[in-house]
Order: sequence, then C-alpha cells, then structure tokens
Amino acid sequence: KMFLAARICTAAPRAQTRFSRAMAKLAAPIARQEPREVVFGAVEGENRGANPMKNVVKRSDPWFWLRDDDRKSEEILGHLRSENAFTEQEVAHLKPLMDKLYDEHISHLKETDDQAPYRSGDWFYYTRTVKGLSYKFHCRKPAGDGLHVPAADAAEQVLLDENKVAEGKPQCVVQGVRPCPDHKLLAYSVDFKGDETYAVRFLDLASEEYLPDQLEGVTGAVVWGTTSEWVFYRTQDEAKRSYKLWRHKMGQKQDEDVCLFTEADELFDVHHGKSKSGRFLVLESASTETTEAYVIDLEGGNDNKAVLIQEREFELRYDIEHLGENFLIWTNKDKAVNRRLMRVSVADVMAGKGGQENWVEVMPYDSTREIANVEVFKDFVAIEGRQDGLTQLWLMNGNLDGVLTRVKFQEELYEVSFGVNKVMDTPFLRLEYSSLTTPVTHYDYDMRSES
Repeated sequence: KMFLAARICTAAPRAQTRFSRAMAKLAAPIARQEPREVVFGAVEGENRGANPMKNVVKRSDPWFWLRDDDRKSEEILGHLRSENAFTEQEVAHLKPLMDKLYDEHISHLKETDDQAPYRSGDWFYYTRTVKGLSYKFHCRKPAGDGLHVPAADAAEQVLLDENKVAEGKPQCVVQGVRPCPDHKLLAYSVDFKGDETYAVRFLDLASEEYLPDQLEGVTGAVVWGTTSEWVFYRTQDEAKRSYKLWRHKMGQKQDEDVCLFTEADELFDVHHGKSKSGRFLVLESASTETTEAYVIDLEGGNDNKAVLIQEREFELRYDIEHLGENFLIWTNKDKAVNRRLMRVSVADVMAGKGGQENWVEVMPYDSTREIANVEVFKDFVAIEGRQDGLTQLWLMNGNLDGVLTRVKFQEELYEVSFGVNKVMDTPFLRLEYSSLTTPVTHYDYDMRSES
C-alpha cells in the first residue's frame, strides 16, 4: 500500500503539469465583428476621384474597425500581438527547419563585403557589410590620384554606422545618405516605425557630432542645394501621398521652412532630385499615366521659383536632365511607346516656353529601341535601354549629333545597366554587368576609346 501511495503521489504533479501546459496553449484570436456599411462610388462631400461611380455600391465590412491609420489603438495593437503570438506557437515545431533554411541561404551570401566605390568630388564613397551585423556601414576614402578606385593604403572614414542608429529600435530603415556639395556634412533619413515616414538627421563629418537641425515627417531623402546652406524635402498628406516640396535653411527651425510647391490633385505624387550639373532642382508631379515637370534654378537667387516644362497632358510622360544649354527629354510624345529623345533650350524653359511645341528631336524615333534612362557627361551622353530582347547601353557625342554607338560585350546573353555616375567631367561611364556565367561586376568604360 505504501508503494502504491508513492506512485500516486509522484504521478499527480506530472498530470498537473500536462494539464497546465494544455491550459497554457493559446487559442486562435478571433476579431470581434462590428456592423459597418462601406460605400463605393460618389459620396457627397467626399473626394472619390475624377470619375466616381454614380451608381453607389454598398458592402458590409464588420472588420472595418481594425483600420487604424495612426497605429495607436491599444485594442487593435493588442489583437495583432495576440495573432503574432499564436502564429509563433503554431509554427514552433518548424523552428529547426527554419534555422536550417536560413543557414543554407546565408551560406550562399558574402556577409562581409564592400560595395564598389564610386567617385564624388575628392572622395570615393561606398558601403560595406560585416558578418553578424544587420546593417550597413557608409564609408569613404580620399580619391588622391585614383581614377577608378582609391589607393590601396587610403585611410577609410566611417561616415555612418547604421547598426548604431538602429540600437534599441524594433524597426530601422535608413535611406538617402547624402553628403553636401562640399562633403563636410552628411544628411540621412531614418524610419523607426515602418510607416515610410522619415526623420532627417545631419552630421558634421569632421567632429562626428549631430547638428541641431532635425526634420520630421519627411518623405524619403533630402536634396542639397548648391551649397550646404539649403536642403529640399517633401512631406505627405493624411493618405501618405507625397504632395508638398519644402526648402529648409540650415540653422533654422523646421516651422520656418518655406513651401515651394503643393500638388492638389490626389492622383499625383511629388518627386524631386537635382540635375547632375548641380544647377537645377527637378520637381516631378506624376500619376501612373501622366507626368508634369518643373525646374528650379538653384543659381538664380533665393526665390526658388518652380518653372514649368510641359503642363500635364493625359498619358504624356517625360523625364528631363540638364546638359549645357539644353534640357534632354526622353518621352512617349506622339505615341512613342519606347520613348524618343528630344531637347529644349534652357533659355526657352526659363522664359516659360519649355512646352512640347518647342521640343526638338535629337535623333529619329526607333520603335525597336527602348530608352529607359539617360546619363549626361561633359562630352558624352549615355543611354540605357533595351533592344533585341537584351538590355543595352549606347553612347552619343555631347554635341547631340544623334549618332549612337552601342556598347558591345563578348557574351551573347547578359544584363547591363548604369552604375553610380556622380562626376560630370569624366570620360568614364560606370556600368554594372552580369550574365548567367558572370556575377554582378562593375566596370569603368572609357567612352573615348570605347573600351
């Protein structure tokens, strides 16, 4: 009897443990339902687009309450946490397989690696990664006499360690890491929430100290002016649409910034960048089918007036770049599906006469050749596109004579595109090449000797 009692006493805790484990298992979280009627089509007092349906359609959506654009509802966040916890519980038995697949994937990657350095001013810039660290290092080395790469003994300067930026943060996305024109300051955008709305920080590269300037609620990266005195940035509306362009003067508060452009049409998003020449800020307002571009002369004083190139016309798309006395334009004008290359004088644009009636064709349109992008240099123009089923590069003299020379490669099948080309006065085109037998490789192509 004593033996039996001992068996009973020792068995009871085990049964209790199994019972506790069963009780501790999470049940699938089920979101409550709340009656809500959602209307599709024209609604009085609401902007439903250019041509909303007149015959309104109504649908019942009992889970509409789960929408929280501000991501602040504790009820919704709590429900999402419960879903994540339940998912982790249900796939826990797959953890060994997950680890195996992850390790196999990582084994095919070069975790400690350097990006090909590119020349900008008196420096070569690049990023590098280190095994075991999740984020990149942004670095530079003095160019010295190096044409293509810095000297082997050139000292490295780490400009930004994204791993330090991300410390203690559940989410971190860094983009738009850009030095100012004199390469003394660095701007970068960071998103700690995952909502693609960024804060911009500025670093003094000599002291490695942050400047007091901070920009909040920014869309993507900033663009420097001709000096380190000014930066330009965009902000979003409530629908996360980029719609305003702002000018910020370094040293001033953000609430003193000047709005230079507002896009009222909700079908259009605003984008901006700087011409390779550094003279113009290019502002583009674009929908999925239509573009409208403006330029701001950064050397024309502090009024920073946006000058229209060609007003928006449904299904007319165009991109622009500055080269000397002209703006190059690659566009689908006159039903050129693969885009034609045209030009318009800077003088005409600044006089308000930059519309398509003044565009001049640089070379005859070829329906078999797609023009995807254009890179300008002091003495050359490079074109990126596609022909005969392959990506291709072509070169043209900087006087825009319309004569194209295709960049040739030995392999029959390949993929080629522009690399990073920051220098205007150079004979070298940085390109990126790969094929079925050649890994991604960066080359500097001499446009003078075509080699």
